[in-house]
Amino acid sequence: MTLNNILKYGVLAGLFAILFLPLYVSESMFFPFITGKNFAFRIIVEIILGAGIILALRDASYRPKKSLILYGAGALLLVMAVATVLSENSFKSFWSNYERMEGFVGLLHVFAYFLVAGSILARGNLWERFWQVSLGVNAILLGYGALQLAGKLTINQGGVRVDATFGNTTYFAVYLLFHIFIAALLAVRHRGASWVRYAYVAVALADIFMLYHTATRGAILGLLGGVMLTTLLIALFEKRNLFLRKTAIGVLIIAVLAPIGVIALRDTSFVKESPVLARFTSISLEETTTKSRFMVWNMALQGFKERPVFGWGQESFNFVFNKYYDPKMYDQEPWFDRAHNVFFDWLIAGGILGLLAYLSLFAVALYYLWWAGAALFSITEKSILTGLLGGYFFQNIFVFDNLVSYVLFFAVLAYLHTRIVESAEVPVKGMPSPSKKSLNPGKNATQDIILPPVVIVATIFALYYFNYQPIAANKDLIRALQQQESLDVNLSYFKKAIARESMGTVEAREQLAMASSRVLSLNVDQGIKAQFVTTATEELKKQIEKISNDARHQIFLGSFLNQIGDYDQALTYLGKAAELTSKKQQVYFEIASAYLNKKDYVNAVSAAKIAFDLEPAYDTARLVYAVTLIYAKDKTTANEILEPLRQKNGGTIAPDERLLRAYIDTKDYKGAEEVLNAFIKRDPTNSQYLISLAALYLERGERQKAIAEIQKAVDINPEFKQQGEYYINEIKAGRNP
Repeated sequence: MTLNNILKYGVLAGLFAILFLPLYVSESMFFPFITGKNFAFRIIVEIILGAGIILALRDASYRPKKSLILYGAGALLLVMAVATVLSENSFKSFWSNYERMEGFVGLLHVFAYFLVAGSILARGNLWERFWQVSLGVNAILLGYGALQLAGKLTINQGGVRVDATFGNTTYFAVYLLFHIFIAALLAVRHRGASWVRYAYVAVALADIFMLYHTATRGAILGLLGGVMLTTLLIALFEKRNLFLRKTAIGVLIIAVLAPIGVIALRDTSFVKESPVLARFTSISLEETTTKSRFMVWNMALQGFKERPVFGWGQESFNFVFNKYYDPKMYDQEPWFDRAHNVFFDWLIAGGILGLLAYLSLFAVALYYLWWAGAALFSITEKSILTGLLGGYFFQNIFVFDNLVSYVLFFAVLAYLHTRIVESAEVPVKGMPSPSKKSLNPGKNATQDIILPPVVIVATIFALYYFNYQPIAANKDLIRALQQQESLDVNLSYFKKAIARESMGTVEAREQLAMASSRVLSLNVDQGIKAQFVTTATEELKKQIEKISNDARHQIFLGSFLNQIGDYDQALTYLGKAAELTSKKQQVYFEIASAYLNKKDYVNAVSAAKIAFDLEPAYDTARLVYAVTLIYAKDKTTANEILEPLRQKNGGTIAPDERLLRAYIDTKDYKGAEEVLNAFIKRDPTNSQYLISLAALYLERGERQKAIAEIQKAVDINPEFKQQGEYYINEIKAGRNP
């Protein structure tokens, strides 16, 4: 076998191996559903890119060929390179983190994957084989999902929404969405035995069934939109195959009537008892998720107005979220790193130029399908591919991308690219002609002798730089979080993970801080406790020195210092956080807590009042404000603030540990009794509440009441009988046990 063939088949093996990545879950890594797939993808892409470059140097026919799709992808890469340089946090914009594994380095690898696939899969029947293998992997995942539905395998996210090996139902849903249309495309293109076509249809139907059980509304609505678009196009333009046209009209009618029917039956037990249908019928402008999406999108618009041209850089939505935070989002997760809308994500990441470059990929794909390359595709093929793009586009309004959706989207683009550049189709006058001409034609000694070793060295460097260090840091972090022979060993692994200065350094620092908080509660040597606290404090400060304008880092350090009793320093960092995200209640809760710990009740009330005034509907803010008022001995105002909570709770006070502690610390035993009774009302089988109430009565000198509560605790918990009887006898004897 010649070297060219070895290189070609090696590249092909890598391209086909990428199709199996959805099956891979790295249990030994932090964020196992994300990191394993992404690092494997990057390693494979770097290897096949290196091999592909050497092959292209030796054989000009394997060099990238020009098309508008290639130019669009290149424009996106160029814009995002500039956006990364101008980013608020260029390091993170380039590297991302373990949870997302995107950033500019991710986009580089996706672009390289597109280049290699578009150059190598153009020959023979390779694209059909590529899609067939992808459907085969899809079938394996369908089996995995079926076992999850049957209860034989665990649903990783919990609940009833299948997620297969993705760890996220949304990621699995978009994977299924793509394969529904890919199966349909292969079915209409197939010219052989009928059973093969039926097999494709069966896979598509199975994908629809499994997509339904992901209960992912964005992807299912995307499917409905894509199917409607596909069938409408076939109904309008398919003239030769009347059966297909009539079938399309029938499917279109069903696709339109199905959601209408579900909405009409929303009050029936059939719909209400279905977790999937109930999720769909709950969609409304008043639904919590819907309202939060609109609020986040508004924040994105505010951020875009501030930096409209090149945006904030990838992985920088947190800056926008913090700066333009809407206090009404109090019941959502505190840290959004995505707008949950791909188009807003690109608007923030790359500004208007980034969004236009991304949208150009859809535009040029449709241009080639319906105009410049119209003769290359049948009406049905064009309709299916348009439906796929439309469905993917529509679902992107509600979610964000991930590695697998990027791979599938750019694979579709590479497929269209190769269909165009390998054809003799000439576009209409005035538009750039798809060309079979190489971007770098020719052959000389430099290409044959000098460049291949350079490519090999560059590939080895990329494997080390993009993968070895961050993987090693990931492994160190996992070891740091696992039980080791001693806490000294855990701390050493934290230090190793941080010292690598990789994409995982921030995560390692935050995990170290949380581990330090846990160590403080353990019965271990004070020296090791001090080492953990000192190291965590130093590392969190280093993070702020690097990125001082990220509110999350300021809050994290401020909260940690508050926990370890360094209240003045804590307030310094929390004050900076309040400047960076002035409307986030969490900051003021931490500030109030630090002031309470200092016994500076006036300032504690002031901070808590700011959080309360930001959004009075936020019950936690109301409660925290009341707690500070109790410590400040302003019981009248505290009761006024608590009254709405009493009304919500059926006339009784809210059962809350902070409120209980405030009443006890201020010796307001009547208030403490009311809170404890609220706890007992909520959980009458919890004997600990009864014991606490007994202790309260004993503190007040009401010994008979204390005995009665202890007796109730004994009746509820027989294991407490011996100790409870001892307490009762001691109290009867006039002693306080």
